[in-house]
Amino acid sequence: MSKPSTQKLTCAQCGYENEPERVYCHNCGTKLDRSILPKETVSQQENIAKARRRIKRMTNPGGAVDGVKTLLQTLLWGALVAIIYLMVSPPENVPSKEDDSTGNVITGDIELASTNPAATTVQFTRADLSTHLRGRIKGAGAIPGLDLKRPYVVLDTDKATLGLEQTLFGYSLFPSIEYRVTNEGGKWKAEKVGLRVGRLGIHPAIPWMDSLFTNLFAQMKQEKALLDRAQQITISKDRVVLVTRPAAK
Repeated sequence: MSKPSTQKLTCAQCGYENEPERVYCHNCGTKLDRSILPKETVSQQENIAKARRRIKRMTNPGGAVDGVKTLLQTLLWGALVAIIYLMVSPPENVPSKEDDSTGNVITGDIELASTNPAATTVQFTRADLSTHLRGRIKGAGAIPGLDLKRPYVVLDTDKATLGLEQTLFGYSLFPSIEYRVTNEGGKWKAEKVGLRVGRLGIHPAIPWMDSLFTNLFAQMKQEKALLDRAQQITISKDRVVLVTRPAAK
């Protein structure tokens, strides 16, 4: 029994016999006259085309719109991962515990300089200041769940950074506040110019970071008194030199 012949679409331009599903001639590209096909063949081809479109919608719903959404979601997750990575990465300038262990106890020097009526010059190394803060930070509990390991100080020209090393579920976090020491009208003050968690910079106007240092600041009345008495302050990368003015008579 012979196979039924498959209906062909003959191109009127070049005579090439095309498959019935074609719209344009495979040989010369001329649009084919599909009206010569039997209706059942046309219906069959249309059903095949609809099925293909339906499968395409199922495998790629939304087309370009979904593609944009997927791209945005990918970018969002990538940004979130980058933020978390920066927050848990320790800053490059965090001093080691070994470096901080070389500091001297300077509590007595600060008290003497802040109360001595005569002009006094005092100088402290970065390690001295870190050691001093360890004595002041007692009881300075931070946000619940964060365990305090140590405070530290980093110095730069005319700037000082006060930082904390804390742990959360065993992971270390390093929140820090950077201050620039300025003189306005003959009075020295510490201006907050930067906030960081790890290597992630935060705008200094955001207030929530200050809560990590609230109890510490409350215990530094003597240091504030010394700053009020300051006549000259010089900050370099390794030390602070402070000269007090004589007390008013």
